Amino acid sequence: MGASGRIGVVGESHSQGGLRASDADRQQVVERLSAAHAEGRLTLLEFEDRSRQVWQARTYDDLAGVTADLPVPSQSVTPMAPVTSSPPAVTSSASVASPESVSCEVDASFAAARRRETAAWAAVSGVGLAVWMVIGVTVDWFFPWWLWIAGPWGIGVALKWINGPAFASGSSRRSGQAR
Repeated sequence: MGASGRIGVVGESHSQGGLRASDADRQQVVERLSAAHAEGRLTLLEFEDRSRQVWQARTYDDLAGVTADLPVPSQSVTPMAPVTSSPPAVTSSASVASPESVSCEVDASFAAARRRETAAWAAVSGVGLAVWMVIGVTVDWFFPWWLWIAGPWGIGVALKWINGPAFASGSSRRSGQAR
């Protein structure tokens, strides 16, 4: 309220620092803290501590105090990209990623991860089978123990291939969070 007793009259100066913060405001601050943690500006312990403070904050002043020693996001230094063997793809700054392109990237990364996992399963299963066969040459009959290694792991790999990315990241869906 201003001196005149009216609420929110244009032209009256009032500090927004004492106003109550919303959950959306708190979420934005947590995202900023997360970015600062990813940049290496905060340790995990500092990030957890400050996140707790954010969710306990009541006003904008409380939220501002949590990020006072962090640079403004527009002043942040862009983190360097990791060195790769192939050159990075050149993209236009005006282009925006479409849902289809994001979906293709998710599918491609999912397929690559599943191929690596399948290759690891095949290698371990192959070694187990080879050892079992070498032992089989010296013994008349013995239990096919290598199936206990290859079987359950192979079923898990097959289920991930069949059910797709939703199965691989199902823990976030089960907890009620939407992706």
